[in-house]
Amino acid sequence: MAIRIRILVIAGLLVLEPQIPKAQEPRPALIPLAQGSGASASSAASATNIGGLSDGPITAGEVVHINVFDAPDFSLITRVSESGDIPYPILGQIHIAGLNSASAANMLAKELKDRNLMLDPDVTVTVDSTITGITILGEVHSPGVYPPPGKHQLSDLLATAGGLTANTGRIIEITHSRDPSKKEYVSWDPTMHNTENFDRPVHPGDRVLVRACGIAYVGGNVLKAGAYSLCGSPNMTLTEVMALAGGVAPNAATSKTFLVRAQPDGTKVVEQIDLKKVLTSRVADPIVHEDDIIYVSPSPLKEILKGALAFALSLAPSALYIYHP
Repeated sequence: MAIRIRILVIAGLLVLEPQIPKAQEPRPALIPLAQGSGASASSAASATNIGGLSDGPITAGEVVHINVFDAPDFSLITRVSESGDIPYPILGQIHIAGLNSASAANMLAKELKDRNLMLDPDVTVTVDSTITGITILGEVHSPGVYPPPGKHQLSDLLATAGGLTANTGRIIEITHSRDPSKKEYVSWDPTMHNTENFDRPVHPGDRVLVRACGIAYVGGNVLKAGAYSLCGSPNMTLTEVMALAGGVAPNAATSKTFLVRAQPDGTKVVEQIDLKKVLTSRVADPIVHEDDIIYVSPSPLKEILKGALAFALSLAPSALYIYHP
């Protein structure tokens, strides 16, 4: 009899056994997947390598990875909109621009808890900085597209691009992806001294153009007419540019030197300068700007005297011949 009862109990357990795991089967967790093997483990491992924690502010255009432990319905990958928002299940539009990874995770966890969606949510927010890089062009050794470096500072980006070339100017142009129509112009010291006063953050999608040195053109009655770089000094003066041009020619009319400067609207303004007074420090030494044209006029009287002297020298041999028969 006892043996028959044991057989019945065992048979009943065998019948109920397939139903017990189904009733107690837990929701699959996100982290335990990485502990397994096969395709699920590899996909989870690749997902963990996509984003990274960011101490800097999250900006528009960046891709964020939101992982809520043991809640796949609230986990997503999305791009931050131009207004700084992300679409989030049930919660709707959530503004995260300006927050770092930890602050955004805390805010989302609080929202899920306050709305009674989860008792104690464990939220992680990572930022994928490799999706949208920063473009740097111009006078750097290695122009290209780079992920945001370090603390997203301009100096860090310049170092990542190999540093500045010898022909670097003093203006860096930054175009922000959030408003491409507006450009920011940053004064920069190519020697990298005192740049902390001008350093500023750059963001994914920005375009950085390191401008070359400006050129000024010198012509007329100078010893070496040509185009000259303005790299030598933060504010090149007329005296310095004339020194590069070798100085004025002997037959120059220094009182009739003209400085031609283009205006933003395309027009040109001509200023007459007494170069002799500038060179002798009797008047202020004007600053030469990029694309300025300096023209030193010839002196008509000096030209006449030079012509007369040349004519006299040409007659000298015959005169001497007549004087000494």
